[in-house]
Amino acid sequence: MPVQYYLDVLSRRWRLLVGCILAVGLLGAATLPLTYNNYTATVGFVVSVPDEPRVGTDYYMYNNLYAWQTSEYLIDDLGEVMKSRAFLSDVKQEVGDPNLDVVNLSRDVGTRRTHRVLRFTVTARTAQDAYRFAEGAVRVIEKKGAEYFAQLGADRARARVIDPPTVTWNLLSLRAGLDLAARVLLGGILGLTLVALAEMLDTTIRTGRQVEELLGLPVLAEVPVMDRARG
Repeated sequence: MPVQYYLDVLSRRWRLLVGCILAVGLLGAATLPLTYNNYTATVGFVVSVPDEPRVGTDYYMYNNLYAWQTSEYLIDDLGEVMKSRAFLSDVKQEVGDPNLDVVNLSRDVGTRRTHRVLRFTVTARTAQDAYRFAEGAVRVIEKKGAEYFAQLGADRARARVIDPPTVTWNLLSLRAGLDLAARVLLGGILGLTLVALAEMLDTTIRTGRQVEELLGLPVLAEVPVMDRARG
């Protein structure tokens, strides 16, 4: 069939196609908050190491340089510790949620270092869950931070919270955007399928060519279509 035939079909039944796309797209957009994590809680930690005690006059003269350098190294180590399953298991115990999946939680946890400050982030489906997980991480650091630093060989290091947990809403993640685009595409395919089905079931004869193809009779004349704009 010529391309003009398909264009004529779409011009007659475009409402069905657009309706399917909108219905599937809106339904997909409405269910995204139930499928993806839309809230992120962020906590800021700072790590400090006390200066070595100065006894007598035989000590280095670099002021706090060594302590600052040690703090920067410990920031990186602490970031890796806070993404470990052992730390997240402590958070699970602190939060008191037996249904919390540590493996899944480890995928939603991240750390970012800015000089001597460590940003700990956790994403969740609700703002309450994101805040609860971040607050649990803060309590674990406050209670067991010395144990973690001891494992890193820094018994005297300490971590303090400088930015308490704050929750932000994620507009749309890349994965959720791709999911929504795929659903809209499926809506378009469904719409085209329904358009083709409706055209097959429609017994209306609209053109002289259809008369010749379906009935095998020659068309001697056609009644011109009245221009609605002219009345």
